[in-house]
Amino acid sequence: MSDLRKDLLRQMKAIRDRMDPKLVERAKLAALGKVPYDSDAAKEAVGHFLDAKRDGGAFRRKLEQALKAEGETLDLDTEAKAPPPVKPPEKPRRGGRMT
Repeated sequence: MSDLRKDLLRQMKAIRDRMDPKLVERAKLAALGKVPYDSDAAKEAVGHFLDAKRDGGAFRRKLEQALKAEGETLDLDTEAKAPPPVKPPEKPRRGGRMT
C-alpha cells in the first residue's frame, strides 16, 4: 500500500518540478482562498491603459505626481519588457516525387 503512495508522491513531485514556480505559488494561494496578485500583469494593464489615453500624457503626468507625493515611482517600462514577436512555424516541405 505504501508503495503506491510513494509512487504517487514521486509523480506529483515530477509534475511540480516541470511547472513554473510562480504558477505553483499561485495555485497554493488559490487553494487557501487567497487571491494571488501578479505585479507584472498589473503593470502591463496599467501601461496599456495609460497608452490608450488620448490626452497627450496629461493623465500619466498627474499619476506620476501623485505617486511621487506618496514616495512611490511609476515604473512602467512596457517597451523594454515586451517579448519579441513570435514567428509562426514554417510549413514542412514535402518530399518525394510529384506526379
